[in-house]
Amino acid sequence: MKEADNKPVLASAPGRIGVVGRLAPSPTGVLHLGNARSLLAAWLSARAAGGRVVLRIEDLIAGPPGQIASVLRDLTWIGLDWDEPSELPGRVTAQSFDQSLANRADLIVQSARQAEYERLLAPLLAAGRVYPCVCTRRDIELAGRAPHAEDKAVAYPGTCRGRFDSVAAAQEWASLRQSPGGVALRLRVDDEPIHFDDAFHGPTTVDLGTDSGDIVVRRKDGSFAYMFAVVVDDDASGITEVVRGDDLLDCTAQQIVIRNALALHPPPGVVPAPPLSQPRWVHLPLVLGEDGRRLAKRNRSLHVQQLAAAGISAGRVRRWLVASLGLQAAGSLDDAQGLCDVAAGFEWSAVPVAPVHVTTAEWSAT
Repeated sequence: MKEADNKPVLASAPGRIGVVGRLAPSPTGVLHLGNARSLLAAWLSARAAGGRVVLRIEDLIAGPPGQIASVLRDLTWIGLDWDEPSELPGRVTAQSFDQSLANRADLIVQSARQAEYERLLAPLLAAGRVYPCVCTRRDIELAGRAPHAEDKAVAYPGTCRGRFDSVAAAQEWASLRQSPGGVALRLRVDDEPIHFDDAFHGPTTVDLGTDSGDIVVRRKDGSFAYMFAVVVDDDASGITEVVRGDDLLDCTAQQIVIRNALALHPPPGVVPAPPLSQPRWVHLPLVLGEDGRRLAKRNRSLHVQQLAAAGISAGRVRRWLVASLGLQAAGSLDDAQGLCDVAAGFEWSAVPVAPVHVTTAEWSAT
């Protein structure tokens, strides 16, 4: 895949920093047209407001460095840039993954932020807001809660709330009984609905007691849960707008609860804060494949790298992405600089409220 341009496409306007967006791809998956569309929408929204864009690689379990390099090349090929992040643990240079990206801004890597997650988890555990859990998925299913929508887990019924005096006691219990997996940590959820507004779905209310129950913040293998890490990272980077696919809409209420708990139980020396203001939530309708399901690894021919390998130009991909967002380019998109013009006229009101369908046939190289 040839990189379109190693220079930032559109610099942030001086003094206009009201919006801080983020690009948060996972290197363990693949960048397909659905991912690329959400990432472009997040970029356009922030750039339209003269705001900043932070790049964070969501690799809670570190993989080969080549995976991150691949993501960075994909973003560059599409034409997206990003700004220098705050001085945080986990900040790394783009050049450390690919020498050709020497003039790209730094990024945040989650796998290098484990100590920070531990530091912020400790006060929650000390306050009793987080507790150890030894339940297996089978234990939860036997508790009698009906499953929710496809791919959603059964709501946790609180079996281990108050069951152990400490994490050590839970670990000893699990060791003596050879409990599979070890000990997880869960955040207590209050019995009250969570409210938030979404740009596409409007006012939304979620009852976490029936939707998810107490939330896993650290898994049995010792790794941190996505829900916890993403909240910590968004707050640390000052993210004011979260743009992602609407398959993640149900995650929002859990992240709000985690965010408020972190504010109320900060590390020593930090004054507890009331519930924090929420970022703007934008859950974009998905791109669906020929089978009517969201794009995923199975849609190999619609991966960005596969399109490039098939002779599809970056300009053609940009034109499709822009059109799928209901937008028009004033000039050519053969050069990534054309995205600047699109950003200048970007409005969320132009974006379709229905899912976008894509077929393999429309991506022939001819």
